[in-house]
Amino acid sequence: MAMKLLRRLRFSSPRLRGEVPAKQGMGGNSRFGSSFENLPPSTSASLQPLPPASGEKSILTIFAMAALMASAPVSSQTSTPQTPSIACSGMAQQGGLIVCRTEPNAKVKIARGEDDFYFENADDNGVLFVGFDRDESDNFVEYAGERVSFDLSPRDYDTSKIDGLPSNMVNEYTEEELKRIRAATARKKIGFASRQEEIGFKDGFIYPIQADYIKTTNFGAQRILNGVPKRPHYGVDLAAPKGTPIVAPADGIVSMADEDMYFEGSLLLIDHGQGLISYYLHMEDIVVEDGQHVKQGEQVATVGTKGRSTGPHLCWRLKWRNRNLDPELLTEWPSES
Repeated sequence: MAMKLLRRLRFSSPRLRGEVPAKQGMGGNSRFGSSFENLPPSTSASLQPLPPASGEKSILTIFAMAALMASAPVSSQTSTPQTPSIACSGMAQQGGLIVCRTEPNAKVKIARGEDDFYFENADDNGVLFVGFDRDESDNFVEYAGERVSFDLSPRDYDTSKIDGLPSNMVNEYTEEELKRIRAATARKKIGFASRQEEIGFKDGFIYPIQADYIKTTNFGAQRILNGVPKRPHYGVDLAAPKGTPIVAPADGIVSMADEDMYFEGSLLLIDHGQGLISYYLHMEDIVVEDGQHVKQGEQVATVGTKGRSTGPHLCWRLKWRNRNLDPELLTEWPSES
């Protein structure tokens, strides 16, 4: 474009005198040709530019410089893709868990909708767990103007009916039993409030029973006890002989070990980091204690049938903060996460 403009100036500038052949350097179709063919004789001379006025650069000089600049190679700059402010991976489904990576100690919005949200802080390494409850629908996380959305499809849940339970394990309680229930609930609140900074969950769970077992109830089953509809069953029931070893599914710290619970009989909680807590019910013996570090595969208890139970089994559950997760999903943790 600069060269075309330069050529136009050469043939139309009032500072140039002389006769220009109509088609010189322009080709037969030049739109400049006819205007210069009929120049008067007084202009017949070789083309000579007038000297520039004082302090003025020649128009030819200016446009020659422009042409050179236009034809000069432009150094290419390789653009480096920007790292997202927040990125998440894992199992984005009802009962699932994701691990988000962002800036250290970032305050991340976790939301079920535009008007239903709260904030959680990433750890010193920028890692944040986010869990999805049994009946979650759409969720999103957001930080520094970047949003990651999750469309959680409904899962199909079983119905679990159990009959023949003592009435004081379903809906009829004495005052003394109610006192025990309230006291046990208060102790559980302390255990579930644990927020260990050390992350033991890194690459999925193993099953807490490594010997033979039979799965008798799936996560999320709607419970009907003695014909009375109850809350969904938030655990996975694994039936095994009494005394079968129970192991930690991942590294963690024991946040509660209690063998005097009303419904659970005995209850063990392991915090795997940031309040991701796996827990175990109805055990015969607990072989660890509060505050103890445990490693994946280390024995923590044995199978029993204490509390509201009809036979030896382990009820294996998982929470993230106040959300109920499916512990079995985490045994299928994707390797790239």
